[in-house]
Formats: sequence, C-alpha cells, structure tokens
Amino acid sequence: MRASALKPLADNEDHLHPTQHSAHQPIPLVRADIVNAIIMQFEKQGFDTTKTLQQANISRGMLFDANNMILNDCAISILGQTYQKEGILPFANAIASVIRDHLIPDFVKTLPKALTVREVLTKFNLLIRDSIPAASQYLEVGEHNAWFCSAFKHTQIRDWQEVFNILYTTELVRALTNNYNWKPKMVSLQQGLDKDFAQNIPRDIQLLFSQSHTKISVDLDFLDQTIKTPYPEPKPREIIWHSTFTDTVYTALAPYIHEQRLDIELAAKLFGMSCRTLQRKLHQEKSAFRTIKNSLMFNTACELMSLNLSLTQVSVQLGYADISHFSRAFKRFSGLTPKQYQAALLDDRQDQKS
Repeated sequence: MRASALKPLADNEDHLHPTQHSAHQPIPLVRADIVNAIIMQFEKQGFDTTKTLQQANISRGMLFDANNMILNDCAISILGQTYQKEGILPFANAIASVIRDHLIPDFVKTLPKALTVREVLTKFNLLIRDSIPAASQYLEVGEHNAWFCSAFKHTQIRDWQEVFNILYTTELVRALTNNYNWKPKMVSLQQGLDKDFAQNIPRDIQLLFSQSHTKISVDLDFLDQTIKTPYPEPKPREIIWHSTFTDTVYTALAPYIHEQRLDIELAAKLFGMSCRTLQRKLHQEKSAFRTIKNSLMFNTACELMSLNLSLTQVSVQLGYADISHFSRAFKRFSGLTPKQYQAALLDDRQDQKS
C-alpha cells in the first residue's frame, strides 16, 4: 500500500499562504529523526524525557527509524511539557542548539545552489514537505520591508511555539546568507510584553507585541541573492507526499505497528478524533481502519521476513499470540503462508545472484 499511496508533487504546487488550502488537508506529521534530535538535545542538557515520551504516546524505538513519521500533536506535547518543566532559558538554549546543528543543516543541504533567498522563503513549505509536511511559513514583501511569517491553525498559540519559530526562522536566514551574526531588525510576537521570551530578546531588535502573526523582518537586499551555503550541490530529488486522508493515516500509524498496541481507540486518540469520526472520514474514501491495519501488518511482516527474522520473532513483534494466528492472518492478506513467502524470497535472492 505504501508505494502506491504516494505521488510526486507537481512542480507548480506552492502552498504559499495559509489561506491557500487544497481540498485535502493532511494530518500534520514530522519525521521521526527530527523529533529524536530534539529529544537527544534535551537529554544532553540533563532533561528527563521518559515520562514526557510516555505521555505523548511515543516510544524511543519509534524515533530510531528515519522513515517513520510522528504525529505533530505528539511532538507538540513533548515540546510543551519540556517548556513547562524546564523554563524558557534552558528550553530556548536546547532548541537553538538542535536547530542550528541539525534541523537547519539537514534542510539547507537539500537546496539547489541556484535558488535565491526569496525563492527558498517563498517555497519553503514545498521544499521542506518531505520532513515536515504541515509547515506553514510564508513570505510577505512590501515596499520597505519583508516578513517571514509563521501561520498556526489556532488563533492563540503557546509561548513556546513562538520561541521555536523565531529561533528557527532566524537561523534559517543566517544559513541561507552564510551570515551567522545576522539578526532581524524587527520581530512580531503574539505574546505580550510581560512574557519571558519577549524579555529575553536582544534590546537592539524592535519588538511588536500582541500581534496577529509571529514573524521576523528580512532585509530586502537579501531576497534576490543566491543562497550561500557551504554544502555541495545536492542530487536532484523527487518530493513525495500523500494524496488522501487514508494515505496519511497509514503513514502516521506505521510506527505503532511495532508497539503491539495499535487499535482504533489509540488511532482516534492520536488524531484527536472520536472513533466514529475517524471511521467516517475513512469510509468517505472507501477505506476502513481494519483495512489500513491489515495492510500495515502485512507490509511490516514482509519487511521483517526480508531481514531473515524467524516466524516466531515476526509474530511476536506484530503482537500475535502465536505463530498459527500470525500464519492465518498473513495468508488472508497475501494468499500465501509465511513459509511460502519466505521460500519465494529465497528464490528471488538466488535468481539475483545468478
């Protein structure tokens, strides 16, 4: 299901501004290795994240596979809880470090050298879509200034979200211009003057408080410069993402198959929906939760068997009571028993060697 569920984005698909919506709004996801980098930085600074991960319904094993996608709300839960427990300065220092050392370099390395700063900021949502599909940044350019803005689906955002977004957007402009001393001349905040973050921004930056959007000013002179990064020209890549609600649900639930606890109640909780609403949205696309779970089980079983795991190990990892239960389920999905599938795998490998 995974391969057929993905499609390349059209070259002219922009997603530039939060008012430009497509017919299908994907469930916000973020790549697991991004979440893992943040967790590792928190722990490097002495934060205990064990309980925080549990409350976010994330296991450490889910974060080790860069192909996994984590629900954005789970990542938000981790960041919000850490901010509340540790306070603004430790939180901001940890976030600034992971943004500067991991998130920004990983993104900038993928950018063709011929792009201008304007093009990157204008097409940011599309360029970063394989890592953070629900990114909502956009560029506003006026006669005298330009703003790189952050859009949120909620009118009122949490203070830590402004901390993260201001730090990220600032480090992004620095990386694109190769000017690591650069600071925005103005910062627009939704929070008020009395908040901790506002009080810790350098005094030579003009602050606008209680604004409708979080944004930083960008020098007009920068916009039409080609980006200046120390990385080699990247290989051309195809940006791939999902076309339907069903596809996105499949990808969001994939990490939980190994957790042996995937049922419709957990899925509905993760998506912030009732079980009935989740089933209804899937039914609209002629799909169902059971169909998605069965497909995930089948694809994961095939992946595990391709790694030469025993059928006992595969059935245990997928949460089956015994091999016979797993074998019956696998044959129902594929028409083959697991042993027949393993034999076909072996024949295929031998054919490739000959």
